[in-house]
Amino acid sequence: MSVHRRWFSLPREPATVAAGRHRVRDLLASWNTPLDEDTRFTLDLVTSELLGNAVRHATGSAVTVGVHADPLHHRAVIEVYDSSPAVPVLAPGHPAEDEESGRGLLLIAELALAHGVVRKRGGKWVWAEIALPGAAVHPADGTVDDPPPRQAPHGGIAPWPMTCQ
Repeated sequence: MSVHRRWFSLPREPATVAAGRHRVRDLLASWNTPLDEDTRFTLDLVTSELLGNAVRHATGSAVTVGVHADPLHHRAVIEVYDSSPAVPVLAPGHPAEDEESGRGLLLIAELALAHGVVRKRGGKWVWAEIALPGAAVHPADGTVDDPPPRQAPHGGIAPWPMTCQ
């Protein structure tokens, strides 16, 4: 089994969220990445939240999506680059039941093994690491057996947990 990586760009518009979600799923399928129903749901939701934040809050005409799959270590990383230097902000408190937004970072934090922001000149990468089927997740503390060395997808030390400023 080998590690797979692919990046693609999409216009920064509302239709990008669904298009990006389908493209991520298609890439993983083309790499024969093992996915079960729960993992597909998690990948779809995390991809949607990352892209939705970039489309709604970033600047520039396009976003870039990175997909990394490491079936041997039971990991996938989804990352979204946009040209805004502003990092995602976790809203104080909990959103009201009738609020239409404000849950994205909470969902990512709950579903991802790890997540973070890597600032780059002219923008940032916001990423989340997802467990693939076969990873031994311990329900008591959420740890996973045999994790690979943690490193930000684009090099450097990964900021743990997601930077919220």
